[in-house]
Parts: sequence; C-alpha cells; structure tokens
Amino acid sequence: MPATGLSRLRPNRKFVRRAIWLTVTAVSVYLVIPSVIEVFSSWPELERLRSGSLALMTLLTLLSLVCFWVLLGLCLDSRRWGLMAMSQLASSAVARIVPGGAATATAVQYRLIKAAGVSSEQAGTGLTVVTVLNFAVLFSLPIFAVPALLFGPPVASLLLRAALAGAIGFVAMAIIGGVFLAWDRPLRLLGRAIDWVAQRLHRFDPSAPPRATRLLEARNLLRRNLADTWFWVVVASFGKWGFEYFALVLAVRGVGHDDLSSVLLLAFVAAALLSRIPFTPGGLGFVEAGLTSTLVLAGMSTGDAVLATLAYRLVTYWLPIPFGALAYGINRWQLHRRGVEIESFPEFGEHELEHPSDFTPTA
Repeated sequence: MPATGLSRLRPNRKFVRRAIWLTVTAVSVYLVIPSVIEVFSSWPELERLRSGSLALMTLLTLLSLVCFWVLLGLCLDSRRWGLMAMSQLASSAVARIVPGGAATATAVQYRLIKAAGVSSEQAGTGLTVVTVLNFAVLFSLPIFAVPALLFGPPVASLLLRAALAGAIGFVAMAIIGGVFLAWDRPLRLLGRAIDWVAQRLHRFDPSAPPRATRLLEARNLLRRNLADTWFWVVVASFGKWGFEYFALVLAVRGVGHDDLSSVLLLAFVAAALLSRIPFTPGGLGFVEAGLTSTLVLAGMSTGDAVLATLAYRLVTYWLPIPFGALAYGINRWQLHRRGVEIESFPEFGEHELEHPSDFTPTA
C-alpha cells in the first residue's frame, strides 16, 4: 500500500480505537456508578469508626508508599529517592483520573523518569521488574490464607477456590520466572514469539534489535542490579502490599469486626486485582462493588461492609490524589526549567510507552 494510503489509514485506526475505548469506559462507568454512590452515601457513618482508625490507616498507607519507592529505587538501580517518590505519586494520580489503570501509571512514570535523565534501558527494565514483582507478591498472598481456610471454620466455597487459584497462580509465576532467570533459550523463544505477533499486527520495527536480544540484555541487567540487593527487594515488595493490607484490616476492625483475618486477605487481593481493571480510573466502581461483596460473603453486614470499603478507599485511593497532582506539577515545573518537554499523559485509550522497543512488556 502506498505511503499516502497508510497515512490515511492510521488516523482512522486511532480514531476507531479511541471510540471503542470510550464506549467500553462509558458502559463500565454506567454499570459501576451505583456501587460508587452506595459507598459514598455512607459518608455520614464514618463517625462510627473506632477512634484513630483513619489516622493509623493513613500512616500504614504512607509506609506502603515508602516501601514502593524503595522498591523502585532498587530495581532502577537509582538512589534518587525524591525522583522515585515524585514520579510514583504523579503517575498514580494520573491513573486515578484517567482510565488505563496500571498501564497508564507505568507509561507516565516511564516518561517522567526518562525525562529526568534515566536511560531508556534502565527505566524500562526497572519498571518491568517492579510490575512483575508486584503481581508475583500479590498472587503469593492467598497462600497464607489457604491453611486457615482449609482447617479453620467453614467458609464459602467461592473464597476457598479463590485462595487455591491464587496459590496455583503464584507457583506458576515463580516457576516461569525461575526458568527465564536461569536459562537463555526460553527467553529467546519468547522474544521470537513477540516479534512474530508484532509483525502480524504491523507493530514490528525492523530497525530495532530482535526482541530476544533485548530480553536477554534486560535479564542480565536485572541480575547485575539486584545481585546484592535481592533481600531488600523482597522485603520492600512484601512491605508495599503488607502495609496496605493492614490498612484494610484496620478499616474492618474500625467497624467492629475482629475475626476475619484469613478471609480478609482474599478480599484484599481481590480488591487489588480489581483496581487493575483499565476501564475506569484506578478500577473505580469495580473495587467498591467487589470489595463490598467479598466482605459480605465473609460474614459482614452490608452496612458495615460498605462503611469499611469507604474508609479503605478514602485513604488508599482518594487521599493520594492531591499529593500526586502536586508532585506532577513539581515534576513538570522542574523539567520545564531544564528545557525538557514531556506529554501530559498517554492519549486516551493508548497506554504504550514512548519507545516500546526499549521496554519489556509488563505482565
């Protein structure tokens, strides 16, 4: 096809993609908005929470963020902690305002970190590792709930199946990750498969090195960067999720429930996964509906479940937004002073990084 034909076709494809994404987002918002309204309608009941619950939940959320900033610094092999904190807060705020979920946050953070002087290879590999570690640790959490669910008081079979599925998922991810870290051939096969798919989708860049080569280089860079810090990487990964989980525990205990620890862990994992749904900002609506339903399934009354969900989302979702917006503004101001221009955020419905050839696909 002549170049002029391609230039005409691409805008049409982009328009269709945006239209589809807008339609899916609009339908999603329509479906979940009743859950959001129900949760926020319990606002006056926040006074029922135990004294100090919200303050302690805020502290735990802050500790969770600090662990995430440490994890970012270790995986990016950077000790610019201010950059780690500001870029994470900024990207997280954008992801809570526009649809796209974790993909939007990663793309924005990549652009901010790269604009601050971190190389494409270092930024892409580091953020990929952070994404994979986050999912791996998240899927590992149900393992801790399985013994209590199997040998403790009877629970809904749905919760038990969810715990077992999470445990199996973690084991599978651990095995696959170990294979990719230990041997070159599986990575080469994966790289060739990605290139083959990219060719079929007309997204292949013939001028870029083969994907297999870039995957091996990223894996070797990861080995070098984390050789002496793997222990703290593991601690920071579990700390990130652990402190956030205890924020949910405090929200549930704040409304008078103290005996849901094992089941609550599954509710937390479900909420974290729902927050990754890209059709609404930060999984808005999906988390409220899913978390409330899971807490009710665990034995809480609907009113208490809604109130606990509201307290948890206030601290972990809404409270960081103004600080993230401030961080984003400071980031932009600093980059402008240096004469560096950067897009505000990925275009609606597009969550790829500036240079996909420099970035290993995230899980």
